[in-house]
Amino acid sequence: MSAKAVVPRAVRPAMILVALAVALRTKAADWPGKDWPTATPESQGMSSARLDVIKERLAVKKTRAFLVVRNDSVVYEWYAPGVTATTKQGTASLAKALVGGMSLAVAITDGRISIDDPAAKFVPQWQSDPRKSKITIRHLGSHTSGLSDSTTENVKHAEQPGWMGDFWKRLDPPRDPFTIARDETPMLFAPGEKLQYSNPGIGMLTYCVTAAIRGGEHKDIRTLLRERVMRPIGVPDAEWSVGYGQTWVVDGLPLVATWGGGAYTPRATARIGRLVLHEGNWEGRQLLSQDAVRQVTRDAGLTGNCGMGWWSNAGQRYAGLPKDAVWGAGAGDQLLLVVPSLNLIMVRNGETLTPGAGEPPVRDDDVFIKYYDYRARILFEPLVDAVIHASATRR
Repeated sequence: MSAKAVVPRAVRPAMILVALAVALRTKAADWPGKDWPTATPESQGMSSARLDVIKERLAVKKTRAFLVVRNDSVVYEWYAPGVTATTKQGTASLAKALVGGMSLAVAITDGRISIDDPAAKFVPQWQSDPRKSKITIRHLGSHTSGLSDSTTENVKHAEQPGWMGDFWKRLDPPRDPFTIARDETPMLFAPGEKLQYSNPGIGMLTYCVTAAIRGGEHKDIRTLLRERVMRPIGVPDAEWSVGYGQTWVVDGLPLVATWGGGAYTPRATARIGRLVLHEGNWEGRQLLSQDAVRQVTRDAGLTGNCGMGWWSNAGQRYAGLPKDAVWGAGAGDQLLLVVPSLNLIMVRNGETLTPGAGEPPVRDDDVFIKYYDYRARILFEPLVDAVIHASATRR
């Protein structure tokens, strides 16, 4: 007969309360866990047939992962051969939303930074510059700072000329990308004047966020995201990584890249989408303030209707997409779409979505025509149409 531990009767209620508290914390942290709730598309007001059509279109366009969540349930999940739900996918510039935007949201939640703060508040080198001193956090996040991009069309990153090439080589200080973004990236126009996609601009956004959290518990944004966002929403450390795995120390700041260099499993990306959809709330825990999520993901009120590292349809450029739709996007069409009004989340990973036979070529007049118009036409709008169509059939 095995011996049994004897627990004093008076201690038992306290033990029960502790066990209950642990269970509740585990439930909140683990949702949706390895077994994310699933449902048929029709049960959640979507059309299986239309989702199948989208998937077939994506499959021939070198898609690796396609995940759709509606009403907090996975309604469609497809992976290319050799890819699974736990395969990390490179996110390219989707990191601007997942890493840059979300770390900013934490800092806003904590009251350490405002999107209307002048960047020079955190960048002493800009305080005496007549133009850079006028750049705000809002400008940096929405690609309206006036800072040049670090790319020349049709030239590989490492082969870019001069400072642009060094930015992408990720060298040690003082030739690191943050010092280059701060000291060498030229201004092309006055802040807020127009839209100019800028990788150095997003780098400086994160420079400011890192300076803002200097006095807090977590000194770098990798740790900040892990402790304040990723672990609380139940994403294992093995399912995400950021910043090319590097940290540069510049002016005493431990800096992590946010313009690229991230890798997330599709479900990890979708969890961030769910946190955005619920405006920072995760199973009753307000991880991020509602106002912070709105400021980061919604229209900043400047040219392009961008958020902070996020894009939005606030200007209603896409008629078939709800006005409240927001998304993050990266090269190769790494995409996270969140449509709060439809309780809809979509993740797509793969190679660049390009026109096939019989489709007109994509022009490169501006960033929207070159990248987003085609995505919207073949993926975003058809996905929304799958919701509208299914809803209509029930009437």
